[in-house]
Amino acid sequence: MKRLALAAALAASLVSAQPAAAESPRWGSFEIGAGPFRPDVDSDFPDPGPYEQVYGNQRRWQLTLGLSKALYHGWGTLEVGLRSGWFRASGRGLYDEGGVLVRSGDTTRLNLVPSSVTATYRADFFYDKLKIPLVPYGRAAFERYNWWVTDGGGKSVEKGATNGWSVTAGLAFPLDVVDPTLAHEFDRDSGVNTTYLYGDATWSTVDDFGADDSWDLSGQRPTYTFGLLLAF
Repeated sequence: MKRLALAAALAASLVSAQPAAAESPRWGSFEIGAGPFRPDVDSDFPDPGPYEQVYGNQRRWQLTLGLSKALYHGWGTLEVGLRSGWFRASGRGLYDEGGVLVRSGDTTRLNLVPSSVTATYRADFFYDKLKIPLVPYGRAAFERYNWWVTDGGGKSVEKGATNGWSVTAGLAFPLDVVDPTLAHEFDRDSGVNTTYLYGDATWSTVDDFGADDSWDLSGQRPTYTFGLLLAF
């Protein structure tokens, strides 16, 4: 009986000595987010500016998607990637009648597809190595906003693209801490190393680098975004 007990204890100690399962190889990340946005078109006009007169002064939701490739992963992660999104503002057009602006009964829409090339550093060693479940990150981006305006019939009446840049600071919370076992199984089955909830603030300047004949499509500073990021 003593020998049997000793054998069982040895077996248990061998099992407990096995190293923890390693996470799957790191490739990059995918994110989906949304946040309130309003382009700063009226920055060079007296109040109320043309954007406010047609579309109002409220912020509307902007959707964002991003895909990044990890260049380095150790004491933090350095990624380069592409992001894009969608924004639309609707309002009633204005027309000139004898020197007086009259509101039209037709709906006009401003459509934006903001796209960017990004470089992001995520200090995920706070969680991976120090077990602190808060991960700060920063991003710099070259921005290009494609835009078009449609009339009441949905026909494009004006279109263009405006370039610029942005910087972002954010904080992410790893959902893996809620259920580490489930997180490990998700990694094993899908290759997702860590799932984050994030929130960030962006300061952008999208006005063709100060060109006088360009629309200022910078977001009213700062622009906040909240979403889900999968590091895989």
